[in-house]
Amino acid sequence: MDNNSKKDTWKWLDRNAAEYLYAYLTMGAGIPEPVRKHFGFDGDYLLYEKINGMDCDEYRRQWQEGRLPDVLEVDARLTSAVEKAFESVCRRPPDPYLDRLNEELECLGRIAASPDSVHDIIHVTPSFLAKYGIDKGSPGDAVSRQAEKAYRELDARFVKMTGRRPYADEFFHLLKGERAKAEQSASRDAAPRRKPRIFIRPGTKGRKRGL
Repeated sequence: MDNNSKKDTWKWLDRNAAEYLYAYLTMGAGIPEPVRKHFGFDGDYLLYEKINGMDCDEYRRQWQEGRLPDVLEVDARLTSAVEKAFESVCRRPPDPYLDRLNEELECLGRIAASPDSVHDIIHVTPSFLAKYGIDKGSPGDAVSRQAEKAYRELDARFVKMTGRRPYADEFFHLLKGERAKAEQSASRDAAPRRKPRIFIRPGTKGRKRGL
């Protein structure tokens, strides 16, 4: 490719990349090959398209044989790559995009605060867990750490996209305080209580009646 062709390609990418990336994230629309290759996710894009076009039973068989990866992992990598690319070319993403990510930020906060919520099948999907690297089979404290890590990373993206102040330090400082209070309360409740001493005043003996 000569220099003029490269310049034309860069101009085309500058004008159209954000539009194609956003359409993929919101509607699942296709992304042209030049955009995919420029941002480095062409391989996962083609792999995901291949898996989506397969018969479910055939995919399951090849996955069990180790010939294909977990589709959720491929989708997570691809979505994260497209989001990263979109945020790099869009100076201020549209409100619907930010609203969706804010819902995910709040969900990560709930999981960090209450790891058991990771099993809420209505609000927490397998694709969401895969996207943010949360293993619902891990112990509760590990799930909480995974969610905190993802929260901090997404919070930092919000700061860059919107210029708002970061929330993560304040959120986890408050959360740590609440946990400390809960632990102290549980410790007090679990501690054996001393049995109160009961003092009985001896009664006055009466005189015997004479005969």
